Amino acid sequence: MLDRLAAVRSRLSLSTATPTGRDRDRVSKLVDRVTEAHDGDHAAALTLILAVIDWLPANTYWLSRADSPRRLAADWDRIANDWTISELERRREHDAAARDRDRRTDEKPTPCPLVYRPASHTHTFACQHVLEAMKPHWDEYDHEGSYRTGNPSEWQLACQRLADELNRRDGVEPVGERP
Repeated sequence: MLDRLAAVRSRLSLSTATPTGRDRDRVSKLVDRVTEAHDGDHAAALTLILAVIDWLPANTYWLSRADSPRRLAADWDRIANDWTISELERRREHDAAARDRDRRTDEKPTPCPLVYRPASHTHTFACQHVLEAMKPHWDEYDHEGSYRTGNPSEWQLACQRLADELNRRDGVEPVGERP
């Protein structure tokens, strides 16, 4: 425990006094008191004390005051109280985030002016999105013809209709001429 407090503070370039006999005595009494509060479970008491020490950098108020093992032991009840409240808040935030993550919102998003919208993909009869969606319908269409010659096939026209539908859905204006 003494080493952990020194390590936490030194990682932050904060000074830590070398523990004295009084420090060891106070820390020993603290461990006994916390162990008694945990029905004699020494491991649980040490785990709690180490967790609180590891939390100190998150609370600059206590980090500045718990600069020695003796001060940590003297302010233990208030430090442990603040740590418990911090843990409750963290768990509530985590639970709220978990609840909201899968919650479906019925609200429509606020429209964004076109000026601020990121560049959108414009679907064409030959883009990957359209071809993947149309793949199951390959055998339903005639494939004779070509856009290049001005005589598109039924397949190309069906793909273009789907591309136009996707573009309308995404609010993308068609670019250039369409056959």
